Amino acid sequence: MSRSARPPWFLAAAPSLAGRRGLADPLHRPADPEGPRDCKGWLSANRVDGRAYKPASDQAALAAAFDLAMAREHSPSFDKLWRDLTMLLN
Repeated sequence: MSRSARPPWFLAAAPSLAGRRGLADPLHRPADPEGPRDCKGWLSANRVDGRAYKPASDQAALAAAFDLAMAREHSPSFDKLWRDLTMLLN
């Protein structure tokens, strides 16, 4: 799986993914988005189309809709990645 769009980061920005790729609408993030050990399972459990989350078919579409600011606000690891990349690029 690509490290650029890890499912824990999807969980941090879950509301921005509502209604996409079979996900529920509304979609609420878990209290601790980095806590669930089975993030793919969480994504699958929150689909309303009865299908499982499949990185090969779902990840690109979810990454395109992913709210970066929301992920930074609710995921310390995503915020760290953002800050590190900003430092390297500047």
